[in-house]
Amino acid sequence: MRFLRKCICFVFVMALFIAGASLKTEAAVVFSDVPSGHWAEKEIYYLADLGVLKGKANGIFDKDAPVTREEAAAILVRAKGISTANVPNPGFSDVPKTHLFYKEIAAAVNAGWFAKSGKFNPKGQLKRVEMAKITNLAFGISGHVPVDWADMGADYWGYQYITPLLASGITSGYTATTFNPSAPVTRAQMAVFTARSMNPQFRLKIVSYPRKAADLVYYPQFIDMTGANDFTNLNQAMQQDGQLQAQNRKDVMELALEDVLMGQYYLYEVTYSLPRVDFDYISVVFDNYTYTGGAHPNQMRYSFNYDVKNAVFISLHELATKPGYESTIINKLNEMNHEHYEYAGGPASLDEIQFNFYLTRSNFVVYLNPYEFGAYAAGLREYAMPFSLIR
Repeated sequence: MRFLRKCICFVFVMALFIAGASLKTEAAVVFSDVPSGHWAEKEIYYLADLGVLKGKANGIFDKDAPVTREEAAAILVRAKGISTANVPNPGFSDVPKTHLFYKEIAAAVNAGWFAKSGKFNPKGQLKRVEMAKITNLAFGISGHVPVDWADMGADYWGYQYITPLLASGITSGYTATTFNPSAPVTRAQMAVFTARSMNPQFRLKIVSYPRKAADLVYYPQFIDMTGANDFTNLNQAMQQDGQLQAQNRKDVMELALEDVLMGQYYLYEVTYSLPRVDFDYISVVFDNYTYTGGAHPNQMRYSFNYDVKNAVFISLHELATKPGYESTIINKLNEMNHEHYEYAGGPASLDEIQFNFYLTRSNFVVYLNPYEFGAYAAGLREYAMPFSLIR
């Protein structure tokens, strides 16, 4: 009988525990417009559970809407736990004491995150450079990397606030080479910036930043924030490629001086993107645009695929492990190429294009440059394929 009573008590306690866990799960914040797998999902719900972020009345977070200056002030005040009691009135003509976010705005201004002026513009869209400034000041972010943004110089007023965010893994830029300081910040982006500032676990583990080899010529550099990998060889290879492209640009510009008729239109530009950066692989895709006279400019894509664990650059042959993968890729490539460009040819062997690829998290992408197995009019052709074809 005593044993039976113990069993009943145990079952009752477990039922209460499970019920409590269930209630906690049901009570958690859920936004209908932030689905599982969304790129900012973890940061949004992390801040929502802390009460830092608030949703809209209709149960959505409105993730893609621009964050306003008043919302940004409120988010940072909540994130930092700043008291809003008895804060001096900043005296903005457009923020009366009856304003919904008066206390938060006053606290943010009193903390020095926003400047005092005649108006606060509470409904104004927060710019990316403004986000960098207030986030930097609120959390005391420090750090430096010798970044060369394509859209701002070191003398730009926001550079001092943006660079520490990059160096700390809080931002990676708008593109690989630009920050786009005047663009508005979305609510999802604000969530990511804030969560990364509050909690280093959300920060980027690999930081990349652009370096300028010459006018219109950029290459990336990488830092492992965990210290687990030495990227010296990778960075040296990127720097050497940048120097090579800088010399090519110099040669083209010297030719331009000799072309009295068309020289002013000569162009040599190299930019890059980073479709994959993680502790397995880093893919760097360069796009070179050249014009030296004639009917049209020339475009050429080339790429580097770096195996992080083995610290080596790899080809398609080295990436693949599946028997018979070469004929599978060739057949698939020619099939897709012919489907879109009926008169375009295709490679007979992967040896011809073993470096013409890059990696994403979900697939590998083979590309054919203009004039490669087709007319220039066919343009740059890309073909995404699942890893299951080769591994």
